Formats: sequence, structure tokens, C-alpha cells
Amino acid sequence: MKAISSAIVIHVSDLPASLIYYQDILGFSEDFRFGDYVGLIHGSVLVHLNGQINQGIKKIPGGAHLCIDCDEVDTFYEQIKAKGALITVPIEDRHYGMLDFAVNDPDGNTLVFGSSIV
Repeated sequence: MKAISSAIVIHVSDLPASLIYYQDILGFSEDFRFGDYVGLIHGSVLVHLNGQINQGIKKIPGGAHLCIDCDEVDTFYEQIKAKGALITVPIEDRHYGMLDFAVNDPDGNTLVFGSSIV
């Protein structure tokens, strides 16, 4: 078996607001939509937003944590900061060999964007 790709499912409390944030602030594009379940893509990264909170889904919004390896992380940081991204950890060279930063979405789900500096 060779793994081809993966997607994280992020549970959100307000799908329309989350879509605005992920698309307009973070730069994701809609890949597909199935009711209150939307697939987003940014480069090769797949994120699925699940807004089915009151439909028997037991996951609580705000518990996701995703790390995304990317190029030009410093430029991306400045772009999304200017758009109002909810930055929780500013960009910095880390002792573990990454230049990275963290943002939260409106529910508190965390996305870390980074690039190797070694």
C-alpha cells in the first residue's frame, strides 16, 4: 500500500463563517460540497470542514491541530496577517529547525504553517 494523500476533517460551529475565513483569509479554494460538509484545497493540502454539529456528530469544534509545510512562509504570514488572520503564535525561527507560525480559525482550531530552515 502506498498512501497517496490525506485530509483532515475540522468540525466547525458556523460553516458559512468558517468558509469565509478559510477562503478569504487563508487562501483555500472550495473543492467540493456535500450539504454541510465542504472540501477545501490549498496546493496539495486538503481540509474538510464539517458543519453538521446538530446532526449526531459528536466531535466538538475547536479541537483540531494541523501542521502544514509550505514554501515562502514569511510572505504568506505577512499576507494573511494583513487580511486579519487570528495569529496565535507569531512567525519565528524555532529551535527544532522550522520557521513557523500558528493561526486559529473562528472556533479555535489551530493551523501551523512552517518551512524547514535546516
